[in-house]
Amino acid sequence: MLKCQEFNITVRKAKREDMIQVYKLVKDITARRSFDTESPAFTCIVAELSDGHIVGYALYYYSYSTWVGKSILLEDIYVQPAYRRNGIGRQLFMAVVKIAHDSKIRRMDFHVLSWNPAVDFYKRLGAVNLTVTDKWHIFRMDHRCIQRLFP
Repeated sequence: MLKCQEFNITVRKAKREDMIQVYKLVKDITARRSFDTESPAFTCIVAELSDGHIVGYALYYYSYSTWVGKSILLEDIYVQPAYRRNGIGRQLFMAVVKIAHDSKIRRMDFHVLSWNPAVDFYKRLGAVNLTVTDKWHIFRMDHRCIQRLFP
């Protein structure tokens, strides 16, 4: 595992030409198709080494809450395994928080799997687990469910 002092990371807003490398991280062609439009479905920031190699990303999009107004939903943060535990994920997360702050966003939502050690990190920052505090349950309808309802 590499230590943070062994490389120089720049966290920046992703550019169109970054999407090939982000695609390799995401492994989902829909990311490229969704980004390559005049009105992208999402925004992406990347963690880039000084040689141009992208080692991580944060993917988010804007949403709207009828209760608080414009919001951000952080869909995914990913850092390649060899670069983890060096603060890159934190830099990516804090970059999205700064974007929310600078844009006067009223709320930032994100989902975390219960086994993910990042849960403690988010709690230390003051994030609230809505499942516990507000008894919100997150539901999902996948493509099979949608197809079954409208065959």
